Amino acid sequence: MQWRKTVVTAAIAALALASIGPASLRAATEPRKPNIVVILADDLGYADISAYGIKRINTPNIDSIGNQGIKFTDAYATAPVCGPSRAGLNTGRYPQRTGFEYNNGPARRDLDEGLGLALGEIPLPQALRGEGYHTGMVGKWHLGSATPFYPTNRGYDEFVGFLTGQTEYIDPKVPGVHTFEAAESSEGAVAVAARATLRGALNEIMEGPNRRVVRNEQQYLTDYFGERASDYVKRNAPGDKPYFLYFAPNAAHAPFQVTQKYYDRFPQIKDEHLRIYAAMISALDDAVGQVLKAIDDSGEANNTLVYFMTDNGCAAYVPGICSCEPLRGGKLTHYEGGTRVPFMIRWPGKIRPGQVDRRIVSLLDVFPTSLAAAGGKLPTDRTYDGVDLMPFLSARKKNDKPHDELIWRRSPLVSIRKGDWKLWKSVGSEYGTYTLLFNLKTDLNEAHNVAAQNPKKVQELEADIARWSRDMQDPKWPSRPATTYNVCGTPFTVPI
Repeated sequence: MQWRKTVVTAAIAALALASIGPASLRAATEPRKPNIVVILADDLGYADISAYGIKRINTPNIDSIGNQGIKFTDAYATAPVCGPSRAGLNTGRYPQRTGFEYNNGPARRDLDEGLGLALGEIPLPQALRGEGYHTGMVGKWHLGSATPFYPTNRGYDEFVGFLTGQTEYIDPKVPGVHTFEAAESSEGAVAVAARATLRGALNEIMEGPNRRVVRNEQQYLTDYFGERASDYVKRNAPGDKPYFLYFAPNAAHAPFQVTQKYYDRFPQIKDEHLRIYAAMISALDDAVGQVLKAIDDSGEANNTLVYFMTDNGCAAYVPGICSCEPLRGGKLTHYEGGTRVPFMIRWPGKIRPGQVDRRIVSLLDVFPTSLAAAGGKLPTDRTYDGVDLMPFLSARKKNDKPHDELIWRRSPLVSIRKGDWKLWKSVGSEYGTYTLLFNLKTDLNEAHNVAAQNPKKVQELEADIARWSRDMQDPKWPSRPATTYNVCGTPFTVPI
């Protein structure tokens, strides 16, 4: 009788498998798609973390991403200012393809004029939702405040954060809060006296599709965002779906505020502004560590792709907080300090730890790299400027270049990096007229303009810019009034 029992059991199993169907069988046997976490800091300079050997501010949690994966030394944002940079990151396309050339602020203009990421664009969360992902965002959006641009209308299942360029971190009347502020409002200018106001109607922390206002002014915002981001991981890992988290804390953007806990970590820094700034970055590092711990504790670290980067360089128009070494300049400028940014990726089992890569890469690459990791394909109805980085990190393309050149434009300023050469031009009475050419291999700090000695190289790079420009649109809205500030000893007027 035993043989009959075996036959019956096998038949029942066969019927069960048949009822599951081939699609379910594939789902049961195929490896689960990776979770994806994109961490984007705000106005964090290349010299503001310790990952690149500059020991101004210790950031062990941020550094660990590169130590456990790969660290890119020559990575670039798509603009030296917040809004357009985030547009490029979220779409994998130059922001000039849709006219997102300048910041879409201030907040009132953004809302009243309906400025934001073009509705025809496909943001990364929307693409990943098409691949079966649960999507969440925590932090600063800055891609449009009007309803059509709201994060849950652009592909996010969950959102908590704010929509504009900046907001208060905490009620300055809370005991132990240290603060100073620059009149930058996400668009830059001059340092002014400390302000003691709370969030206005346009820069509230809000949550969910109904824009529920979160009243958390008594808690330091960097801490709050770290808790909400780690909570998102805990709720979604492990889960029925892979998850995508866009964690975009506003540190170390203005206003410059920090609590006593972090301020006390830097008694050796005597300059008050720099001490507050360093403390803000230390708080950011703690928040990143909180998210990384949640990933590690989830048991899914080996199947989680983690990026860390920043949207542009340090806010160098605020005296005393930024470094002119190893990169000159900062936010708003086309010097390396404005566009070259920290960029690290961790993916255990897929990326060998401890790598340092000196090839040119871009935040444009996050979209195609993530979509490919999720098993998706780029839409064929538009041009993508980013590339999937994973083949370049394997033996297949380890000697190839992800990008031959990258270009930045905020009219009338335009710049290009091609190989070791960097050209930056300005034409216009308000901004001055100049042509700057640097060889980054021998002059990383861009201290020596060699345009006059290399006229053919200038012509070559100008021709590359002209070719690129033919595929781009004019700006959809104007810059705010330009600002002038001293860039590591040289005054420049720059658009916002």
